[in-house]
Amino acid sequence: MTFITAQPRRSYHYHSATKKSLLSKFNAWAITEESDHHVAWVGAAITAMAAVFFPLTMTVVLLNGAAFGLIIAAMASLAAVVITNLAAMPVKLTIPFFVLGVLADLAIMITSFFIK
Repeated sequence: MTFITAQPRRSYHYHSATKKSLLSKFNAWAITEESDHHVAWVGAAITAMAAVFFPLTMTVVLLNGAAFGLIIAAMASLAAVVITNLAAMPVKLTIPFFVLGVLADLAIMITSFFIK
C-alpha cells in the first residue's frame, strides 16, 4: 500500500523592507515643521545666532588677537543664517544653515586659539 500525501503549496510573499535614509526622514519631519512652526524656527535661529553665538564668537576672537579673517568668517556665518531666514526659505534649508553656522562659529572659536 502506498500513500501519497499532498501538502498544500505555501506561497511566500516577499517584500523588501526599505530603510529610510536620514535625509528622507529629515525632509519628512521638516515638511511638518514648515506648516506648524516655521515662524518659531526663524525666530529661534536668528535670535540664537545674533544674540548668543555671534557675540560669543566675536568675544573669543577679539580676546585671542582679533585676526581679520576670523572676524570676516564669523560675520559670514551670521549672514548666511540671517539671509536664509529673511529670504523665507523653507525649514528644510534654514535648519541646516543654522547648524552649519553654529559649527562654523565653533570652528572659528577653536581656530582663534591657534592663530595670533
